[in-house]
Amino acid sequence: MNKIWKNMAINTLRVVSSLLFPLISFPYISRVLGPERLGTVDFAASVTNYFTLIAGLGIPTYGVIACAKVRGDAEKLKKTVAELLYINLGLNFIAYGIFFVLLFRVEKFAQNKPVLVIYSLTILFTTLGIEWLYSALEDFGYITARSIVFKTISLGLMLLVIKKPEDYLLYTCILVLSTVGSNLLNFVHARKYLKVYRLRELNIQQHIGPVLTFFSASVASTINANTDTVMLGFFKSDYDVGLYSFSVKIKNILVSLNTAVLTVIIPKLSECAAQKKYDEFRALVRKSADIVMFIACAVSIFFSTFSTEAISILGGEKYQPARSAMIVLNVSVIVLGMTWVLGVAVLQPLGRQQDYAKTMWGATVINVALNAVLIPVLGVTGAAVATLATEMFNLMAFWWFTRDFLEKTFPVKNYLKMLLFSVAANAAVRILESKIGPTSPLSVMITAVVLFGALYCLLVFALIPEMRGMAQSLLEIVRGKMTRKNEQ
Repeated sequence: MNKIWKNMAINTLRVVSSLLFPLISFPYISRVLGPERLGTVDFAASVTNYFTLIAGLGIPTYGVIACAKVRGDAEKLKKTVAELLYINLGLNFIAYGIFFVLLFRVEKFAQNKPVLVIYSLTILFTTLGIEWLYSALEDFGYITARSIVFKTISLGLMLLVIKKPEDYLLYTCILVLSTVGSNLLNFVHARKYLKVYRLRELNIQQHIGPVLTFFSASVASTINANTDTVMLGFFKSDYDVGLYSFSVKIKNILVSLNTAVLTVIIPKLSECAAQKKYDEFRALVRKSADIVMFIACAVSIFFSTFSTEAISILGGEKYQPARSAMIVLNVSVIVLGMTWVLGVAVLQPLGRQQDYAKTMWGATVINVALNAVLIPVLGVTGAAVATLATEMFNLMAFWWFTRDFLEKTFPVKNYLKMLLFSVAANAAVRILESKIGPTSPLSVMITAVVLFGALYCLLVFALIPEMRGMAQSLLEIVRGKMTRKNEQ
Protein backbone atom coordinates (compact mmCIF):
# COMPACT_ATOMS: atom_id res chain seq x y z
CA MET A 1 0.00 0.00 0.00
CA ASN A 2 2.96 2.26 0.70
CA LYS A 3 4.03 2.15 -2.95
CA ILE A 4 0.52 2.90 -4.18
CA TRP A 5 0.17 5.97 -1.98
CA LYS A 6 3.62 7.21 -3.04
CA ASN A 7 2.75 6.71 -6.70
CA MET A 8 -0.48 8.61 -6.16
CA ALA A 9 1.49 11.47 -4.63
CA ILE A 10 3.99 11.51 -7.52
CA ASN A 11 1.31 11.28 -10.18
CA THR A 12 -0.72 13.96 -8.44
CA LEU A 13 2.37 16.19 -8.62
CA ARG A 14 2.48 15.52 -12.37
CA VAL A 15 -1.19 16.40 -12.70
CA VAL A 16 -0.82 19.52 -10.56
CA SER A 17 1.98 20.64 -12.88
CA SER A 18 -0.35 19.86 -15.78
CA LEU A 19 -2.87 22.19 -14.15
CA LEU A 20 -0.41 24.98 -13.45
CA PHE A 21 1.00 25.18 -16.97
CA PRO A 22 -2.40 25.58 -18.67
CA LEU A 23 -3.35 28.14 -16.04
CA ILE A 24 -0.37 30.17 -17.27
CA SER A 25 -0.42 29.38 -20.99
CA PHE A 26 -4.13 29.05 -21.76
CA PRO A 27 -5.19 32.58 -20.71
CA TYR A 28 -2.38 33.93 -22.87
CA ILE A 29 -3.04 31.70 -25.90
CA SER A 30 -6.82 32.13 -25.80
CA ARG A 31 -6.45 35.91 -25.77
CA VAL A 32 -3.80 36.06 -28.51
CA LEU A 33 -5.38 33.56 -30.92
CA GLY A 34 -9.03 34.35 -30.20
CA PRO A 35 -11.93 31.88 -30.43
CA GLU A 36 -11.72 31.38 -34.22
CA ARG A 37 -8.03 30.41 -34.50
CA LEU A 38 -8.17 28.46 -31.26
CA GLY A 39 -11.09 26.58 -32.78
CA THR A 40 -9.06 25.84 -35.93
CA VAL A 41 -6.29 24.20 -33.90
CA ASP A 42 -8.68 22.26 -31.66
CA PHE A 43 -10.65 21.02 -34.67
CA ALA A 44 -7.41 19.62 -36.11
CA ALA A 45 -6.56 18.00 -32.78
CA SER A 46 -9.98 16.33 -32.58
CA VAL A 47 -9.74 15.01 -36.15
CA THR A 48 -6.21 13.69 -35.60
CA ASN A 49 -7.37 11.82 -32.50
CA TYR A 50 -9.40 9.52 -34.75
CA PHE A 51 -6.30 8.49 -36.70
CA THR A 52 -4.25 8.10 -33.53
CA LEU A 53 -6.99 5.73 -32.44
CA ILE A 54 -6.63 3.65 -35.62
CA ALA A 55 -2.86 3.46 -35.12
CA GLY A 56 -3.30 2.49 -31.47
CA LEU A 57 -5.94 -0.24 -31.91
CA GLY A 58 -6.70 -0.25 -28.18
CA ILE A 59 -3.07 -0.85 -27.19
CA PRO A 60 -2.79 2.27 -24.96
CA THR A 61 -5.26 0.59 -22.58
CA TYR A 62 -4.57 -3.08 -23.23
CA GLY A 63 -0.78 -2.55 -23.07
CA VAL A 64 -0.95 -1.44 -19.42
CA ILE A 65 -2.80 -4.59 -18.38
CA ALA A 66 -0.77 -6.98 -20.58
CA CYS A 67 2.61 -5.63 -19.42
CA ALA A 68 1.57 -5.43 -15.77
CA LYS A 69 0.83 -9.17 -15.80
CA VAL A 70 4.35 -10.12 -17.00
CA ARG A 71 6.47 -7.33 -15.52
CA GLY A 72 8.10 -9.80 -13.12
CA ASP A 73 9.63 -11.75 -16.05
CA ALA A 74 12.12 -9.61 -18.03
CA GLU A 75 12.10 -11.77 -21.17
CA LYS A 76 8.31 -12.09 -21.33
CA LEU A 77 8.01 -8.34 -20.81
CA LYS A 78 10.41 -7.59 -23.70
CA LYS A 79 8.50 -9.93 -26.00
CA THR A 80 5.18 -8.40 -25.02
CA VAL A 81 6.50 -4.88 -25.70
CA ALA A 82 7.91 -5.97 -29.08
CA GLU A 83 4.68 -7.70 -30.10
CA LEU A 84 2.57 -4.67 -29.27
CA LEU A 85 4.99 -2.29 -30.99
CA TYR A 86 4.96 -4.35 -34.19
CA ILE A 87 1.16 -4.18 -34.22
CA ASN A 88 1.27 -0.44 -33.50
CA LEU A 89 3.77 0.40 -36.24
CA GLY A 90 1.93 -1.65 -38.85
CA LEU A 91 -1.27 0.18 -38.08
CA ASN A 92 0.47 3.54 -38.45
CA PHE A 93 0.81 2.91 -42.19
CA ILE A 94 -2.92 2.24 -42.44
CA ALA A 95 -3.81 5.31 -40.37
CA TYR A 96 -1.62 7.64 -42.43
CA GLY A 97 -2.96 6.19 -45.68
CA ILE A 98 -6.56 6.94 -44.67
CA PHE A 99 -5.56 10.35 -43.31
CA PHE A 100 -3.98 11.60 -46.54
CA VAL A 101 -6.81 10.29 -48.71
CA LEU A 102 -9.38 12.19 -46.61
CA LEU A 103 -7.16 15.25 -46.44
CA PHE A 104 -7.65 15.81 -50.17
CA ARG A 105 -11.23 14.52 -50.42
CA VAL A 106 -13.04 16.28 -47.54
CA GLU A 107 -13.51 20.02 -48.08
CA LYS A 108 -13.44 20.90 -44.38
CA PHE A 109 -10.13 19.03 -44.01
CA ALA A 110 -8.66 20.66 -47.11
CA GLN A 111 -9.47 24.10 -45.68
CA ASN A 112 -7.37 23.23 -42.61
CA LYS A 113 -4.67 21.27 -44.46
CA PRO A 114 -1.53 22.94 -42.97
CA VAL A 115 -2.59 22.56 -39.34
CA LEU A 116 -3.83 18.99 -39.92
CA VAL A 117 -0.56 17.93 -41.57
CA ILE A 118 1.48 19.37 -38.70
CA TYR A 119 -0.73 17.74 -36.09
CA SER A 120 -0.58 14.38 -37.86
CA LEU A 121 3.01 13.92 -36.59
CA THR A 122 1.51 13.05 -33.23
CA ILE A 123 0.07 9.83 -34.71
CA LEU A 124 3.50 8.22 -35.12
CA PHE A 125 5.07 9.67 -32.01
CA THR A 126 2.20 8.61 -29.78
CA THR A 127 3.08 5.06 -30.84
CA LEU A 128 6.78 5.55 -30.14
CA GLY A 129 5.96 7.05 -26.74
CA ILE A 130 4.85 3.62 -25.36
CA GLU A 131 3.25 5.39 -22.40
CA TRP A 132 1.44 2.15 -21.56
CA LEU A 133 4.75 0.49 -20.67
CA TYR A 134 5.64 3.16 -18.11
CA SER A 135 2.20 2.94 -16.54
CA ALA A 136 2.48 -0.86 -16.29
CA LEU A 137 5.92 -0.54 -14.65
CA GLU A 138 4.56 2.17 -12.33
CA ASP A 139 7.51 4.38 -13.31
CA PHE A 140 5.64 7.53 -12.35
CA GLY A 141 8.76 9.36 -11.16
CA TYR A 142 10.21 9.39 -14.68
CA ILE A 143 6.86 10.26 -16.27
CA THR A 144 6.45 13.19 -13.89
CA ALA A 145 9.98 14.57 -14.45
CA ARG A 146 9.70 14.28 -18.22
CA SER A 147 6.27 15.86 -18.22
CA ILE A 148 7.41 18.89 -16.24
CA VAL A 149 10.50 19.43 -18.43
CA PHE A 150 8.62 19.43 -21.74
CA LYS A 151 5.74 21.49 -20.39
CA THR A 152 8.27 24.10 -19.27
CA ILE A 153 9.91 24.16 -22.72
CA SER A 154 6.54 24.43 -24.47
CA LEU A 155 5.35 27.19 -22.16
CA GLY A 156 8.53 29.21 -22.76
CA LEU A 157 8.19 28.88 -26.53
CA MET A 158 4.51 29.87 -26.47
CA LEU A 159 5.22 33.03 -24.51
CA LEU A 160 8.18 33.93 -26.74
CA VAL A 161 6.85 33.35 -30.26
CA ILE A 162 3.01 33.45 -30.19
CA LYS A 163 2.15 37.12 -30.59
CA LYS A 164 -0.88 37.36 -32.94
CA PRO A 165 -3.78 35.25 -34.29
CA GLU A 166 -1.78 34.44 -37.44
CA ASP A 167 0.71 32.52 -35.28
CA TYR A 168 -1.73 29.63 -34.86
CA LEU A 169 0.49 27.39 -37.03
CA LEU A 170 3.45 28.13 -34.75
CA TYR A 171 1.23 27.30 -31.79
CA THR A 172 0.38 23.97 -33.44
CA CYS A 173 4.10 23.27 -34.00
CA ILE A 174 4.82 23.90 -30.32
CA LEU A 175 2.03 21.56 -29.23
CA VAL A 176 3.37 18.87 -31.55
CA LEU A 177 6.96 19.48 -30.43
CA SER A 178 6.01 18.78 -26.82
CA THR A 179 4.52 15.44 -27.87
CA VAL A 180 7.34 14.51 -30.25
CA GLY A 181 10.06 15.43 -27.77
CA SER A 182 8.59 13.66 -24.77
CA ASN A 183 7.71 10.54 -26.74
CA LEU A 184 11.15 10.30 -28.35
CA LEU A 185 12.64 10.56 -24.87
CA ASN A 186 10.26 7.82 -23.73
CA PHE A 187 11.46 5.55 -26.52
CA VAL A 188 15.15 6.13 -25.71
CA HIS A 189 14.61 5.77 -21.96
CA ALA A 190 12.85 2.44 -22.45
CA ARG A 191 15.73 0.85 -24.40
CA LYS A 192 16.38 -1.80 -21.73
CA TYR A 193 12.87 -3.12 -22.37
CA LEU A 194 13.22 -2.97 -26.16
CA LYS A 195 14.62 -5.88 -28.14
CA VAL A 196 14.44 -6.68 -31.83
CA TYR A 197 12.89 -10.06 -32.53
CA ARG A 198 12.17 -11.90 -35.72
CA LEU A 199 8.47 -12.21 -36.36
CA ARG A 200 8.57 -16.00 -36.03
CA GLU A 201 9.96 -15.61 -32.50
CA LEU A 202 6.90 -13.66 -31.40
CA ASN A 203 3.31 -14.61 -30.72
CA ILE A 204 1.56 -11.55 -32.08
CA GLN A 205 -1.65 -13.44 -32.69
CA GLN A 206 -2.34 -13.86 -28.95
CA HIS A 207 -2.92 -10.12 -28.65
CA ILE A 208 -5.25 -9.68 -31.61
CA GLY A 209 -8.47 -10.76 -29.86
CA PRO A 210 -7.99 -8.68 -26.69
CA VAL A 211 -6.63 -5.71 -28.64
CA LEU A 212 -9.65 -5.70 -30.95
CA THR A 213 -11.96 -5.76 -27.95
CA PHE A 214 -10.15 -2.81 -26.41
CA PHE A 215 -10.06 -1.14 -29.82
CA SER A 216 -13.82 -1.42 -30.14
CA ALA A 217 -14.24 0.37 -26.81
CA SER A 218 -11.55 2.90 -27.71
CA VAL A 219 -13.24 3.73 -31.02
CA ALA A 220 -16.50 4.47 -29.26
CA SER A 221 -14.74 6.37 -26.47
CA THR A 222 -12.79 8.53 -28.92
CA ILE A 223 -15.91 9.25 -30.96
CA ASN A 224 -17.65 10.32 -27.75
CA ALA A 225 -14.71 12.53 -26.76
CA ASN A 226 -14.41 14.28 -30.13
CA THR A 227 -17.85 14.15 -31.74
CA ASP A 228 -19.07 17.34 -30.11
CA THR A 229 -16.08 19.37 -31.32
CA VAL A 230 -16.08 17.89 -34.83
CA MET A 231 -19.86 18.28 -35.26
CA LEU A 232 -19.68 21.87 -34.04
CA GLY A 233 -17.04 22.45 -36.72
CA PHE A 234 -19.34 21.11 -39.43
CA PHE A 235 -22.68 22.51 -38.18
CA LYS A 236 -21.46 25.86 -36.85
CA SER A 237 -18.10 27.65 -37.19
CA ASP A 238 -14.55 27.74 -35.88
CA TYR A 239 -15.71 30.50 -33.54
CA ASP A 240 -18.21 28.14 -31.90
CA VAL A 241 -15.57 25.41 -31.74
CA GLY A 242 -13.26 27.89 -30.02
CA LEU A 243 -15.86 28.76 -27.37
CA TYR A 244 -16.65 25.12 -26.75
CA SER A 245 -13.00 24.07 -26.71
CA PHE A 246 -12.39 26.69 -24.03
CA SER A 247 -15.04 25.05 -21.83
CA VAL A 248 -13.77 21.55 -22.60
CA LYS A 249 -10.20 22.49 -21.68
CA ILE A 250 -11.34 23.64 -18.26
CA LYS A 251 -13.34 20.44 -17.81
CA ASN A 252 -10.36 18.33 -18.89
CA ILE A 253 -8.13 20.08 -16.36
CA LEU A 254 -10.59 19.17 -13.62
CA VAL A 255 -10.98 15.59 -14.83
CA SER A 256 -7.20 15.12 -14.96
CA LEU A 257 -7.08 15.42 -11.18
CA ASN A 258 -9.23 12.30 -10.94
CA THR A 259 -7.39 10.33 -13.59
CA ALA A 260 -4.18 10.84 -11.60
CA VAL A 261 -5.60 8.46 -9.00
CA LEU A 262 -6.81 5.88 -11.49
CA THR A 263 -3.64 5.89 -13.61
CA VAL A 264 -1.65 4.81 -10.56
CA ILE A 265 -4.11 2.19 -9.36
CA ILE A 266 -4.75 0.33 -12.66
CA PRO A 267 -1.54 -1.80 -12.69
CA LYS A 268 -2.16 -2.93 -9.10
CA LEU A 269 -5.82 -3.66 -9.83
CA SER A 270 -4.80 -5.73 -12.87
CA GLU A 271 -2.35 -7.68 -10.72
CA CYS A 272 -4.97 -8.30 -8.02
CA ALA A 273 -7.51 -9.44 -10.62
CA ALA A 274 -4.99 -11.82 -12.23
CA GLN A 275 -4.18 -13.34 -8.81
CA LYS A 276 -7.87 -13.42 -7.79
CA LYS A 277 -7.25 -11.21 -4.74
CA TYR A 278 -10.75 -9.81 -4.92
CA ASP A 279 -10.98 -8.46 -1.37
CA GLU A 280 -7.87 -6.36 -1.95
CA PHE A 281 -9.26 -5.39 -5.36
CA ARG A 282 -12.49 -4.09 -3.81
CA ALA A 283 -10.59 -2.21 -1.11
CA LEU A 284 -8.45 -0.44 -3.72
CA VAL A 285 -11.50 0.44 -5.81
CA ARG A 286 -13.20 1.86 -2.71
CA LYS A 287 -10.17 4.03 -1.90
CA SER A 288 -9.99 5.24 -5.49
CA ALA A 289 -13.69 6.12 -5.55
CA ASP A 290 -13.43 8.02 -2.26
CA ILE A 291 -10.58 10.17 -3.56
CA VAL A 292 -12.18 10.69 -6.97
CA MET A 293 -15.50 11.82 -5.52
CA PHE A 294 -13.83 14.02 -2.90
CA ILE A 295 -12.02 15.90 -5.68
CA ALA A 296 -14.85 15.84 -8.25
CA CYS A 297 -17.50 17.27 -5.91
CA ALA A 298 -15.16 20.08 -4.92
CA VAL A 299 -13.85 21.27 -8.27
CA SER A 300 -17.09 20.77 -10.20
CA ILE A 301 -19.27 22.92 -7.95
CA PHE A 302 -16.54 25.49 -7.28
CA PHE A 303 -15.83 26.23 -10.94
CA SER A 304 -19.56 26.34 -11.70
CA THR A 305 -20.19 28.81 -8.87
CA PHE A 306 -17.27 31.01 -9.89
CA SER A 307 -17.52 30.41 -13.64
CA THR A 308 -17.72 34.11 -14.56
CA GLU A 309 -14.50 34.91 -12.71
CA ALA A 310 -12.75 31.79 -14.04
CA ILE A 311 -13.58 32.72 -17.63
CA SER A 312 -12.42 36.31 -17.13
CA ILE A 313 -9.07 35.12 -15.79
CA LEU A 314 -8.45 32.21 -18.17
CA GLY A 315 -9.80 33.59 -21.43
CA GLY A 316 -11.16 37.11 -21.12
CA GLU A 317 -14.60 38.58 -21.66
CA LYS A 318 -14.85 37.37 -25.27
CA TYR A 319 -15.25 33.82 -23.91
CA GLN A 320 -18.17 34.67 -21.58
CA PRO A 321 -20.68 33.26 -24.13
CA ALA A 322 -19.22 29.85 -23.23
CA ARG A 323 -20.32 30.16 -19.59
CA SER A 324 -23.47 28.01 -19.80
CA ALA A 325 -21.57 25.25 -21.62
CA MET A 326 -18.80 25.43 -19.04
CA ILE A 327 -21.25 24.98 -16.14
CA VAL A 328 -22.89 21.96 -17.79
CA LEU A 329 -19.50 20.37 -18.50
CA ASN A 330 -18.35 21.06 -14.94
CA VAL A 331 -21.35 19.16 -13.60
CA SER A 332 -20.37 16.24 -15.84
CA VAL A 333 -17.05 16.02 -13.96
CA ILE A 334 -18.87 14.42 -10.99
CA VAL A 335 -20.60 11.87 -13.20
CA LEU A 336 -17.39 11.23 -15.14
CA GLY A 337 -15.52 10.53 -11.90
CA MET A 338 -17.61 7.47 -11.00
CA THR A 339 -17.86 6.48 -14.66
CA TRP A 340 -14.07 6.18 -14.78
CA VAL A 341 -13.96 4.21 -11.52
CA LEU A 342 -16.54 1.65 -12.66
CA GLY A 343 -15.36 1.42 -16.28
CA VAL A 344 -11.58 1.83 -16.18
CA ALA A 345 -10.80 0.59 -12.66
CA VAL A 346 -13.28 -2.28 -12.48
CA LEU A 347 -14.55 -3.60 -15.81
CA GLN A 348 -11.24 -3.51 -17.68
CA PRO A 349 -8.93 -5.12 -15.07
CA LEU A 350 -11.58 -7.82 -14.49
CA GLY A 351 -11.52 -8.67 -18.20
CA ARG A 352 -15.06 -7.47 -18.85
CA GLN A 353 -14.10 -5.52 -21.95
CA GLN A 354 -17.19 -6.70 -23.79
CA ASP A 355 -19.43 -4.95 -21.27
CA TYR A 356 -17.25 -1.86 -21.47
CA ALA A 357 -17.41 -1.87 -25.27
CA LYS A 358 -21.20 -2.35 -25.29
CA THR A 359 -21.60 0.67 -23.05
CA MET A 360 -19.28 2.84 -25.15
CA TRP A 361 -21.10 2.03 -28.37
CA GLY A 362 -24.47 2.69 -26.77
CA ALA A 363 -23.11 6.02 -25.57
CA THR A 364 -21.82 6.78 -29.06
CA VAL A 365 -25.28 6.41 -30.57
CA ILE A 366 -26.75 8.66 -27.88
CA ASN A 367 -23.96 11.22 -28.20
CA VAL A 368 -24.14 11.54 -31.99
CA ALA A 369 -27.95 11.69 -31.98
CA LEU A 370 -28.11 14.32 -29.24
CA ASN A 371 -25.39 16.44 -30.84
CA ALA A 372 -27.18 16.31 -34.18
CA VAL A 373 -30.40 17.53 -32.55
CA LEU A 374 -29.05 20.00 -29.98
CA ILE A 375 -26.13 21.71 -31.73
CA PRO A 376 -28.22 23.35 -34.51
CA VAL A 377 -30.60 24.73 -31.85
CA LEU A 378 -28.43 25.44 -28.79
CA GLY A 379 -24.93 25.61 -30.27
CA VAL A 380 -22.11 25.11 -27.75
CA THR A 381 -24.55 24.62 -24.86
CA GLY A 382 -26.27 21.86 -26.82
CA ALA A 383 -22.96 20.06 -27.27
CA ALA A 384 -22.33 20.30 -23.52
CA VAL A 385 -25.79 18.93 -22.67
CA ALA A 386 -25.18 16.01 -25.05
CA THR A 387 -21.91 15.26 -23.26
CA LEU A 388 -23.55 15.30 -19.82
CA ALA A 389 -26.40 13.04 -20.96
CA THR A 390 -23.90 10.61 -22.51
CA GLU A 391 -21.85 10.39 -19.31
CA MET A 392 -25.01 9.75 -17.27
CA PHE A 393 -25.84 6.86 -19.58
CA ASN A 394 -22.31 5.49 -19.14
CA LEU A 395 -22.58 5.67 -15.36
CA MET A 396 -25.89 3.79 -15.27
CA ALA A 397 -24.65 1.12 -17.67
CA PHE A 398 -21.35 0.59 -15.83
CA TRP A 399 -23.19 0.33 -12.52
CA TRP A 400 -25.45 -2.33 -14.03
CA PHE A 401 -22.51 -4.38 -15.31
CA THR A 402 -20.57 -4.20 -12.01
CA ARG A 403 -23.40 -4.49 -9.51
CA ASP A 404 -22.78 -8.22 -8.92
CA PHE A 405 -19.11 -7.71 -8.06
CA LEU A 406 -19.24 -4.40 -6.19
CA GLU A 407 -22.45 -4.72 -4.20
CA LYS A 408 -22.28 -2.40 -1.15
CA THR A 409 -18.69 -1.40 -1.98
CA PHE A 410 -19.39 2.31 -2.37
CA PRO A 411 -20.74 4.51 0.47
CA VAL A 412 -23.15 6.48 -1.71
CA LYS A 413 -24.40 8.46 1.29
CA ASN A 414 -20.88 9.76 1.85
CA TYR A 415 -20.64 10.94 -1.75
CA LEU A 416 -23.99 12.73 -1.46
CA LYS A 417 -22.69 14.40 1.72
CA MET A 418 -19.56 15.55 -0.14
CA LEU A 419 -21.75 17.07 -2.85
CA LEU A 420 -23.94 18.79 -0.25
CA PHE A 421 -20.88 20.10 1.64
CA SER A 422 -19.43 21.45 -1.60
CA VAL A 423 -22.65 23.29 -2.47
CA ALA A 424 -22.93 24.67 1.07
CA ALA A 425 -19.28 25.78 1.21
CA ASN A 426 -19.50 27.46 -2.20
CA ALA A 427 -22.73 29.23 -1.26
CA ALA A 428 -21.17 30.51 1.97
CA VAL A 429 -18.07 31.77 0.16
CA ARG A 430 -20.13 33.43 -2.59
CA ILE A 431 -22.27 35.23 0.01
CA LEU A 432 -19.17 36.36 1.87
CA GLU A 433 -17.57 37.61 -1.35
CA SER A 434 -20.70 39.65 -2.16
CA LYS A 435 -20.51 41.32 1.27
CA ILE A 436 -16.89 42.35 0.69
CA GLY A 437 -17.80 44.36 -2.40
CA PRO A 438 -16.47 44.58 -5.98
CA THR A 439 -12.90 43.37 -6.49
CA SER A 440 -10.93 42.01 -9.43
CA PRO A 441 -11.77 38.49 -10.70
CA LEU A 442 -8.30 37.29 -9.67
CA SER A 443 -8.73 38.54 -6.11
CA VAL A 444 -12.14 36.92 -5.91
CA MET A 445 -10.78 33.57 -7.12
CA ILE A 446 -7.77 33.55 -4.82
CA THR A 447 -9.88 34.37 -1.78
CA ALA A 448 -12.57 31.89 -2.82
CA VAL A 449 -10.10 29.03 -3.35
CA VAL A 450 -8.61 29.48 0.12
CA LEU A 451 -11.92 29.89 1.94
CA PHE A 452 -13.73 27.16 0.04
CA GLY A 453 -10.84 24.70 0.34
CA ALA A 454 -10.60 25.18 4.09
CA LEU A 455 -14.37 25.00 4.69
CA TYR A 456 -14.95 22.02 2.39
CA CYS A 457 -12.10 19.97 3.89
CA LEU A 458 -13.25 20.83 7.42
CA LEU A 459 -16.79 19.64 6.69
CA VAL A 460 -15.72 16.44 4.91
CA PHE A 461 -13.06 15.29 7.36
CA ALA A 462 -15.05 16.32 10.45
CA LEU A 463 -18.41 14.85 9.43
CA ILE A 464 -17.39 11.81 7.33
CA PRO A 465 -15.23 9.60 9.60
CA GLU A 466 -14.20 7.22 6.77
CA MET A 467 -12.42 10.03 4.96
CA ARG A 468 -10.08 10.75 7.87
CA GLY A 469 -8.01 7.67 7.03
CA MET A 470 -7.36 9.02 3.54
CA ALA A 471 -6.28 12.38 4.93
CA GLN A 472 -3.96 10.69 7.44
CA SER A 473 -2.36 8.52 4.73
CA LEU A 474 -1.69 11.54 2.53
CA LEU A 475 -0.17 13.45 5.44
CA GLU A 476 2.12 10.53 6.21
CA ILE A 477 3.32 10.50 2.60
CA VAL A 478 4.17 14.17 2.80
CA ARG A 479 6.04 13.57 6.05
CA GLY A 480 7.74 10.47 4.66
CA LYS A 481 6.70 8.35 7.64
CA MET A 482 4.54 5.61 6.24
CA THR A 483 4.16 2.89 8.85
CA ARG A 484 4.57 -0.84 8.32
CA LYS A 485 0.89 -1.28 8.98
CA ASN A 486 -0.05 0.98 6.06
CA GLU A 487 2.43 -0.86 3.83
CA GLN A 488 0.61 -4.09 4.52
